[in-house]
Amino acid sequence: MFYIYPVNIEPLLLKKLTNTTAHTKIDVLLATALKKRVSDISCSIEEAKKALEEAKKINYKNGEAYANAYIAFFYMIVTRHQEAAPFLKASNAYFEAVKDKKGLAFNYNTIGSIHYKTDDYHQGLKYLLKAYYLYKELGDTLHQGRTLKSIGAIYEFFKDYEQAKKTYLKSIEICKLIDDLDGISNALNPLSGLFLKEKNVEKATELIEQSIKLKQQTNDLRGLAFAYFGKAKVLDYAAKINEAEAHHSKSLNIHQQLNEHVGEIMTLNKLGNMYLKTGNTKLAEQHLLDCTRLANKTRHNLVIYKAYNSLYEIAKSKNETEKALTYLELHVKYKELVQKRDVAHVLKSVQSLSKIESLEKEARWQKEKTEEIEKKNKELDNFVYKVSHDLRGPISSLLGLHHVASLDIKDKNALQYLNMYHEQIKRLESIILDFIDLTRLKESHTQHTPINFQKNISECIRSFNYLSNYPKINFDIHIEKGLDFRSDQSSINSILQNLIENAIKYADPNKKPFVKISIVKQTNTPHLCIKVEDNGIGIADNFKENIFDMFFRANDTVQGSGLGLYILKTAVERINGSLYFESEEGTGSLFEVKLPYTCEQVKA
Repeated sequence: MFYIYPVNIEPLLLKKLTNTTAHTKIDVLLATALKKRVSDISCSIEEAKKALEEAKKINYKNGEAYANAYIAFFYMIVTRHQEAAPFLKASNAYFEAVKDKKGLAFNYNTIGSIHYKTDDYHQGLKYLLKAYYLYKELGDTLHQGRTLKSIGAIYEFFKDYEQAKKTYLKSIEICKLIDDLDGISNALNPLSGLFLKEKNVEKATELIEQSIKLKQQTNDLRGLAFAYFGKAKVLDYAAKINEAEAHHSKSLNIHQQLNEHVGEIMTLNKLGNMYLKTGNTKLAEQHLLDCTRLANKTRHNLVIYKAYNSLYEIAKSKNETEKALTYLELHVKYKELVQKRDVAHVLKSVQSLSKIESLEKEARWQKEKTEEIEKKNKELDNFVYKVSHDLRGPISSLLGLHHVASLDIKDKNALQYLNMYHEQIKRLESIILDFIDLTRLKESHTQHTPINFQKNISECIRSFNYLSNYPKINFDIHIEKGLDFRSDQSSINSILQNLIENAIKYADPNKKPFVKISIVKQTNTPHLCIKVEDNGIGIADNFKENIFDMFFRANDTVQGSGLGLYILKTAVERINGSLYFESEEGTGSLFEVKLPYTCEQVKA
């Protein structure tokens, strides 16, 4: 049976960026497509599709997944939600299989935005929160800030304006940390609307003008259109109708140019109502009918029922009774749909938010608890290190006394007892030295240096020449030529020493013992593989689950501290490696360590 000791690591193979020219070309193409979305969404879609085709040709699975995710994201922006679905499904399957949290967060944000854009606020909130907490876990400040802005919009829908304001302000605060001007502007826009609700026209004007200035600075046309829409609302409230109409027209033109249907629907509705307010019923009806046609296609019922109410008022004012009744029926129909749905969504969403708040409190408590445990563990490690150092002096003296006493004592029984005492002192010394090594390993920082395996293995093997089995063992060493491997020297030393010492100590004296050491770079994944195989006494099945535990010893006939394999495991984890073994009692053991073949995988 093949036993695996699990190590918490994301394989290097799954990293988004690769070092090959073909892969890099696709990654650059996708990055360009993402950047262009603010000015030419059609071009973004075409470039992402081109990247998808290229990735499929060379079987670049990671590139395929991100191309699918980006295409879905771009389709979401232009409200082609049904077309986005298969691309989301394909990319999500890959991200889930390889546990790519960044990819999953990106897709969750897209799914949340689709639900949010179609007034499905409960599902929108659910996926946006999943995206936010993944981005938070990943330390992705940019996407944390932008996701918070969307979450703030849902709070605003719930009419929890205070919480919405806090969320927008938090979004701005996070975006400022990394100078994300577009993110800041995105949140300033709805924040301006909240101040307008409070009738604070001065503050609303100040914020929306900041938003417009930032969008002009970053050339984000899509965002600029929404900022113009926000400015038009402020001007309309201030009864500056001509200026409001001009800003709404600028907003509408950009939205239509970019196929931004949500912005187009919102602007048509506002323009229609503004014309209705000024008595221009012809333009009002034209814009409101355009609004309902587009909103029906994209299922924006919230806007539809408001537009039908305005159309009812227009028809009634023109004494068009039949048309007025039709619009009134449609208004009531869609309003009931929205109200029923919204009650359910609000209830579910409040439950979700309550659960999230509880989880946040639990996470804070767990963090405090973990920090306290880490502090105590550090104190304990320091204590063990100090005590171990203090004990080395007396132990060295005892070993020296044994040497002197063994020269003077002639009585065989006394010498036997003295040698038994000497063995126990040596075992105590071994435990203390292992404790010191373990503490150093845990406390020191990793330093990346070139590793000379030939030199390290030769020195390591020579250092164990005092072991009783050493002279009998045949060492077979294979190190791949041309290895240019960099890692933490102390961790590599610990790995090699404990693997080799273990193989020597547990050699079978009834055989011709051998220790085979192999170090090669894997061809199918960017990992270095260290294998140490022996034909020793092996490990019984009932001990295999515990061999990496501290102080565990599977065989009492062999002297040791019981810390060797625990130190091995700690060293492997420290440099983000993985550790495997297989063993059969009476036949021998094979230990295999896989280490990432770049410096990026070593913890600082």
